[in-house]
Amino acid sequence: MTLSSACANTLWAAAPGMVRDRVLDLVADTIAVMALGSGRPELCAVADEMRMTAPEGHATVVGASSGWPASLAMLINAMAVAADQLQDGHRMARGHPASHVVPAVLAVAEEHDASGAETLSAVLAGYEVGVRIGQAMGGTPPGTHDIGTWGAVAAAAGVARLLRPGDVAASERAIWLAASAVLLTDAATIFEGRTGGHAFLGASVQLGATLGISAVAGLEPLNGALDRHLRTVAAQAWSGSMLDDIDDSWGERFEVLEGYIKTHPTCAHLHGINDAVADIVGAGHPEGRRLRPADIAEVEVRTYGGAAVFNKVAEDELAARFSVPTSIAVAIVTGRLDETTMTTQTVRSPEVRRVAELVRVVHDPALDAGYPSGRPAEVRVVLRDGVVLVASASRPRGDADRALTRHEIRAKASRLLRHRFGEPGAEVLTAIDGLAEGGTARDLGEALRQAARRHQRRT
Repeated sequence: MTLSSACANTLWAAAPGMVRDRVLDLVADTIAVMALGSGRPELCAVADEMRMTAPEGHATVVGASSGWPASLAMLINAMAVAADQLQDGHRMARGHPASHVVPAVLAVAEEHDASGAETLSAVLAGYEVGVRIGQAMGGTPPGTHDIGTWGAVAAAAGVARLLRPGDVAASERAIWLAASAVLLTDAATIFEGRTGGHAFLGASVQLGATLGISAVAGLEPLNGALDRHLRTVAAQAWSGSMLDDIDDSWGERFEVLEGYIKTHPTCAHLHGINDAVADIVGAGHPEGRRLRPADIAEVEVRTYGGAAVFNKVAEDELAARFSVPTSIAVAIVTGRLDETTMTTQTVRSPEVRRVAELVRVVHDPALDAGYPSGRPAEVRVVLRDGVVLVASASRPRGDADRALTRHEIRAKASRLLRHRFGEPGAEVLTAIDGLAEGGTARDLGEALRQAARRHQRRT
């Protein structure tokens, strides 16, 4: 079986129950994260600017109460997915599959009034295609972020599966055409916490979906683009043999079960560190009292090279999501690290700044072998009374064999939707579940618009 034939013939309804559940939960998580991000001032400004000239359409921009063209809806929604660093990911593929596929597929599915089952089939197909290509790439060259590379191919594949189910030629054209036109986005823009990085994911999703639609319409790529072009410009350690024949993996091993769902609003490289700090904060002082910022004398973090580079103290909340010292300080000062504490006001507070300056980040070469199989870290907190608190982490919570339960995933989604919309957020989750029960993509879109309308009336 080829990658394109597997893509074209993916059926969500025929997948094992745990796979069906995970796809539905990924849609819920992605939409909830999207909803949280949609309230950011810089993204509201983008939506307002685009709304001035955008015609009415059948697709939904999360947070908006009226319809948008699918091409703009997927662009704006995808910008919102990555903004708070709570999006999904796949460690071995080194990227964010659902974050690319879900905005693309949902927008096109709404425009075409697709059924819930077909929408979920397209999400599963795009996810599986993208992750396999990402694993074959072995990472991206130094300085190039994964956004825009295999994620765009995943979006194209998902859209092709949605519009032409069973059409192997259309899926093949979509994969090769998207592989011929990848973006090479600047990692530093993202890792330094610049708001312009939001646009990278949006542009990648819009590009991938556009190329998927073009392929469905019959535009022909030059064959072999994965090995010929994507390998040359975007892969760090290409292993194309992984894609030659997937009979042994497709349908037997579902990559959607190997991905992660974030529990911390930070870059995934920080999650081992954040887990260890959460354990220390949760345990508190050995005498039974809460760990207080004034108790801290110093903090040492030992971690692998990919995480150790995030050693700067941040100046604002977006940069803090890529800062080991500041994310640690926020967790210690507030007692938790989430969407309510990762704010510019908290990040710039004197107490957080003081604790962040006490954090020393050390690259431990002995831990390098633990990545990408995990995100290893050891954190030592030395207290002024001489007590030393130590915690370590390997594979973060929420990842692969440490996956969140369905209850935990839904609790996160519910929390984020309520944070954005209040009580109407609960109805969005009901509509997401409806995709598996005879509902349509437009039903979900209408639930999102209703939540936005009710929220706007209250505020």
